[in-house]
Amino acid sequence: MSNTVPVIGIDPEELVWIRTLVWLLRHPDPVVPELVREALLYLETAACGDTPSASDRKTATIIPR
Repeated sequence: MSNTVPVIGIDPEELVWIRTLVWLLRHPDPVVPELVREALLYLETAACGDTPSASDRKTATIIPR
């Protein structure tokens, strides 16, 4: 039995990136998933050609340990 799931629009070569993204989003350190989320929002905005205004930007608060 195979442990892979076919996903429409995902090339087999891209699966390593999807696995890495999911791993980062599930990371136990809460700063890592938040940073990944912010990066994805940035990439989405850049891909759409939009430029968010300063009031639309949300900054992550990083608390040193």
